Amino acid sequence: MNGLEEIWAKSKPVETLTQHTKKVLQTWFELKERYFEEIEDEQFWNTSFNAVAYHDFGKICNIFQETIKGKRAFNDDERIRHEFFSGMFLYLNNIKFYEQHPESLIAVFSHHKAFNDEGFNDHISRNRTISFDLEEKLIDQFVKFTNHIGAQKKVEHLILDGKFKYAVNKPYEILLQLYKQRIYGQLSEEGNLNAKNRKNYIYHKAILNISDWTASGHLKLEKSKAYTIKDLADKIIAKLRADGKNEIADKFQFKNFQQESLTEENVIAIAPTGSGKTEAALIWSSSKKDWERIVYLLPTRVTSNAIYSRLTDYFGEEYTQLIHSSARQYIKEQFDNSYDQKKYFRDKSFFKNINICTIDQLLTLGFNLGFWEVKTFHLLNARIIIDEIHLYRPYTLGLIISTITYLKENFNTRFYIMTATMPVKLQLLLEKTLGNVSLIQDKELLNEARNEFECRDNLIEESLEEIKLKIEEGKKVLIVVNTVDKAIELYEKLKSFAEGSGVDAICYHSRFIKKDRFVKEKEIFALDKKNKGGVLIATQVVEVSLDIDFDILYTENAPIDAIIQRAGRVNRKRQKEDTKVILFQHYEISEKIYDVKGVLENTFKHFKKLDGQRLTENKLNELVDVVYKDLDIESNDKYIEGLNKHVDIQYKYNFIKDLTTDEKVFTREGLDTISVIPDQFYPELYNSEDRDKLSNHELSLRRETIKYKQARIISGPVQFQFINANYDLKKGLTFKEKDENKSLVF
Repeated sequence: MNGLEEIWAKSKPVETLTQHTKKVLQTWFELKERYFEEIEDEQFWNTSFNAVAYHDFGKICNIFQETIKGKRAFNDDERIRHEFFSGMFLYLNNIKFYEQHPESLIAVFSHHKAFNDEGFNDHISRNRTISFDLEEKLIDQFVKFTNHIGAQKKVEHLILDGKFKYAVNKPYEILLQLYKQRIYGQLSEEGNLNAKNRKNYIYHKAILNISDWTASGHLKLEKSKAYTIKDLADKIIAKLRADGKNEIADKFQFKNFQQESLTEENVIAIAPTGSGKTEAALIWSSSKKDWERIVYLLPTRVTSNAIYSRLTDYFGEEYTQLIHSSARQYIKEQFDNSYDQKKYFRDKSFFKNINICTIDQLLTLGFNLGFWEVKTFHLLNARIIIDEIHLYRPYTLGLIISTITYLKENFNTRFYIMTATMPVKLQLLLEKTLGNVSLIQDKELLNEARNEFECRDNLIEESLEEIKLKIEEGKKVLIVVNTVDKAIELYEKLKSFAEGSGVDAICYHSRFIKKDRFVKEKEIFALDKKNKGGVLIATQVVEVSLDIDFDILYTENAPIDAIIQRAGRVNRKRQKEDTKVILFQHYEISEKIYDVKGVLENTFKHFKKLDGQRLTENKLNELVDVVYKDLDIESNDKYIEGLNKHVDIQYKYNFIKDLTTDEKVFTREGLDTISVIPDQFYPELYNSEDRDKLSNHELSLRRETIKYKQARIISGPVQFQFINANYDLKKGLTFKEKDENKSLVF
């Protein structure tokens, strides 16, 4: 090798190590300028500079150069991890400092592979006798190169230990042993790291990753976004006019409770469905600085999709991002056919200014999953909006409270928590957690009634003739039950009648494959817009998933807050008369679904007392407290488990190690699921390696459901799995009779 100018960092297209390092450091300087007021510590920035400047130093190794230039093919166990040499060079030249302050060093080691036994450690341990060379001349040139950049920008560069300047060329086995004993071994000892180390590591790792990813992609840092309450009003009015709602646009003004949301404090907002909570939360978020993020968290993918479309109308695609388990496929199919995995890889880490996600995207951070360091860093001074907080079960609520506490105390993150239904005990818990908090209520709508509530002692099937009559009358009928099997059963009993009456019957639940969910949603929205009636038979997925408006609801009994959510789909816009919610007794299996003692019985009992009345939103909220008066959230075992889960995992993994093992961690109760493809698609897909196509045919099922139904699992291509079950677009997945499935394979 002649000199540093001959050392490649990238091959497609060719980019030298100095070219790449310059670009990485250019982004680093931008980040320093942006965040220096938040991290006012010169030692931190000096240390970060050295980590970022030297993160690819190991690419001067002869094996890496021969590989990247295609001069020699190496077996898997002969390959080297360039970041191993990068980290060891830093360590050997400042041993005392890095043993006292290891965070930036670990960021270098882990900037490609997970930092744990299964990731980085496994890769560097495959061969202990690798023969390699990092030329001393190249080491000298690279040190001079980085020192020059540091001097130009007045950053304190790495001070080399003369005795160990070239020690990185010691035999590989010695370097590996030194790493495992003095670095990884010490970090793995109980008590050597703590939450403070974790925070510092997040800063170092995130800044390195952001700088490296941005330079490698030949990108610029995402645009920042600042807006005022007037800017938001103008966007809303423009959207109303684009939708042909000129009369509403002419009279538009923000409601009192929305204007009250313009505060720097954390907020708990209580307002009925359809009252404009989204816009209230955006008014609250407008107090942020231009580069600070907004993260809008919702219970379901469907609601996330809807809010993403809404906020994209307000702020534009360049500032908004959708993030959840099927977001990339949704964006690709609905908005941008060229949207690929590489682009989403970056976008899903909160790089854009406004991020719309499911709650799970926040709760995984405490488990050290995914790019948790970058995502957490982007929550520095962020505005986080959590919608429908009351819907989460105790375990998930515990995770949420734990996450709020951590982010508030360590990253100055602020929260706007909103709901249509807020039990007093939940409100008190949130107030205690948030500390400095404003309680804002939409008092105008809380005193209004939307629907009459009727309570019946029989089951829904016994009113099928009445339901048929309503369909015949042209009413838009919503039926909600607590299980998928019951929804399918009722659909089969009503489908022919509805079609014979010239209207649509739609079945909607969680057992549709991904690509068909979008189809079902479009069907439902089409039904909602029609004036001739129709019937939607659904499960709990309809409670928060769709902005739809029906004339009458027939619902199986469920917890009070679930009933209120279902009722919010009737007369949603408050422009109809004679709308009704009819509550029926629940089936026995519902006691297993809703396992909070007495909640179903108490819900039905208290609605029975108010039979035939039109209930205001205030009255419904009062009922919530009556039903849950004996429930102590903070003593609930599942809540306590969720509250402590993040800390337990972090302690177990020494606060900074990545979680990539088989240890099961969930963000929601009952999420022990398996993704499967109905086997009718097997002939079409069994030879496919198109992950997008395969993923679009998947749905999730609980393992215990598969076991109970004795459904057979079949291995498929690239780790996808098929299930021996029936499937169609009308009903979704249905299980075969047990005698058709004698064996169970996992």
